[in-house]
Amino acid sequence: MISEIITIGTEILIGSITNTNGPYLSRKLTDVGYEVRYHESVRDSYSDIRDAIELAMKRSNVIFLCGGLGPTQDDMTKQALAHALGLELVFDEEAWEYIVNVSMSFSKNITENNKRQAEFPKGAIIIDNHKGTAPGCLLNYEGKQFFLMPGPPREFEPMADDIVENYLEKVAGENFVTSLRLLNIGESLCESIFREEKIETENVEINTFAKTGEVEIKIIAHAENPEDVKRIGKEHAQAVERVKELFKDHLYGNGERDSFETLVDLLREKNMTISFAESVTGGTLATMITGVAGASDVLKESYITYSNETKEKLLKVKPQTIEAHSVVSKEVAGEMSAGLYNKTQSTYSVATTGEAGPEPSTDHEVGTVFYSISKNGEEIMGGKRLFKGDRKTIQFRSSKFILASILLHELGENNGRK
Repeated sequence: MISEIITIGTEILIGSITNTNGPYLSRKLTDVGYEVRYHESVRDSYSDIRDAIELAMKRSNVIFLCGGLGPTQDDMTKQALAHALGLELVFDEEAWEYIVNVSMSFSKNITENNKRQAEFPKGAIIIDNHKGTAPGCLLNYEGKQFFLMPGPPREFEPMADDIVENYLEKVAGENFVTSLRLLNIGESLCESIFREEKIETENVEINTFAKTGEVEIKIIAHAENPEDVKRIGKEHAQAVERVKELFKDHLYGNGERDSFETLVDLLREKNMTISFAESVTGGTLATMITGVAGASDVLKESYITYSNETKEKLLKVKPQTIEAHSVVSKEVAGEMSAGLYNKTQSTYSVATTGEAGPEPSTDHEVGTVFYSISKNGEEIMGGKRLFKGDRKTIQFRSSKFILASILLHELGENNGRK
């Protein structure tokens, strides 16, 4: 089933906001066997939206129009669709009553232009918006399906979930989709490894998706005919197992939980604790952990130790060590984690020091991070890494790398890899 996603909003094209709706819906559609071939973004312009619709009708079976359902004059999606298909817009009293009630619950004032949100192309099936005042709709027209959806992500994502679960036609046959998430490996290296192994077949497709500090691999197959389900399902399962074996030292999950959630849950299961002494990362490590529900069960203590004085006083780093090796050094990072363990007795004691920029304070390049990770008082990982980017990017990437290293170490011990 060929599908197309059209996102509508001038703010997307001028760079004021990032389009997260397209990728979110693409993942949902791919998981249920829809083939997303086209993404298009257009301005809040009647003619541009109409042109995008007319093009989409020539090449796609299911077309999603995301945004432009608000009450203002530049919200023209329904108007453009109705005119492109030669349909009239019809005012729906039930939808209007719903909009009024939702607006009152949100303590919003109702104005005359809100009535635009209760107008729909004739024959449309209205889809309730439980997070806002702009209902969506489904329109079947000459073998094509159109879904109109609100633009704000907090409204869009729940409706996307609802549409995929309750409104989409089921794709003929059976889909096989597996997501695997990897840490501490680049996308290009990841792809070159599995391409060399020639795991893909005529029926099994493998794609990689890069994220900051990790890679998601999707292994996809589709059996259209019932007699092929067993054979293609077996091909898919074999491909999944081969990919798992290839990347066993980097694999942490199947896409349901991110790496921070996975780490917190794993430490909780093992009754382990973690503490941080952060210099270059400036609290980013602690923020990543505390962003997960249940973090209070594992995070014992956390300190931001920017100054030499604090490192010496709080963590017992020797002044001689700083003088001999500089504060940005593996020796200082090691003494920081050792002092942190003596202070907290945490299972994991993690320390960082380095150069976040924009200008270096030592002879080391901006992006240099020294880290030390001890487990039960014994250093198990540490050293020097170089991360590219601005200050925030360096802090984020280095922190994610460190937490990923701890997660992979624990997973490795569970699986007997280390």
